[in-house]
Amino acid sequence: MASCSSDSSDVLSMGEMEDILYDIHLSQNIMDDENRDRRIYSEITNREAIFRKYDITQAEWDSSYNYYCRHADKLHTIYERLSERIRTEVIDLGGDVSLNENMLSGDTVNIWNSERNFILMQQTPYNLHQFAITADSTFKAGDAITLQFDSKFIFQEGARNLVAVLAVTLSNDSVVNNTYHASSDGKFTVSFNDFKRMGIKSVKGYFVLLRNNNEQISTAFHLASVENVRMILAHSKEIVEEQPVNSKPADGKDTLKTDSAPRINRDELFVRPEDRQKIRSITPRP
Repeated sequence: MASCSSDSSDVLSMGEMEDILYDIHLSQNIMDDENRDRRIYSEITNREAIFRKYDITQAEWDSSYNYYCRHADKLHTIYERLSERIRTEVIDLGGDVSLNENMLSGDTVNIWNSERNFILMQQTPYNLHQFAITADSTFKAGDAITLQFDSKFIFQEGARNLVAVLAVTLSNDSVVNNTYHASSDGKFTVSFNDFKRMGIKSVKGYFVLLRNNNEQISTAFHLASVENVRMILAHSKEIVEEQPVNSKPADGKDTLKTDSAPRINRDELFVRPEDRQKIRSITPRP
């Protein structure tokens, strides 16, 4: 891979940074299922092994990372190339990374219209990813919306705080906001349901990687990878109210004909048929 030189000879090139970060990502994925204590130990040993592979020291890495943090545009470019590199290798291995998996079933559709995978850093403006979707004929009153995503953190220290915000504008221009804070690797969802069947005009929101108010700027790694983003639009089933048995239809006519059978007095059930006529003559009809 061709290397792009930095402004200083003491700093790793962009190509070298990309190669090292690629191996760091692979090692993070391997540790996904490990418990916390074993994960911390593995992170340390794996990082040391990666540094030995590229013949650099921890001090050289810290110096280089500090440089690219000050030049966040270069670090962002590195991660764009890294994301494309991973995507290409997934395709080569037979994986599916298609962005056109819109139709899911007869009543659901993936309406996500932005990047499915992106990197967030704590430096502005690379800590924010916004999205906006305008409703079209696909949307129906009573729809439910679910924002789904995977998060992976590369943090050497400090608290992790990835925030996902979903803002839905309804037909009456009211706005409903739902927020989720992700602080660990995993799969997460943010949902909205149009229970009142108001109708949806638009869906907006953002992902942002926050820094704690008391956290000082350092050379420690603070990155969040947002992956496999989807926004599922699900249509609700229409509720058809059943008419009561004794109700009248729209034409105003009774659905039951009460005169279709002769009425029998209760007392007639206990007498002979030839005597029923006598009872009817002296008993009022109900």
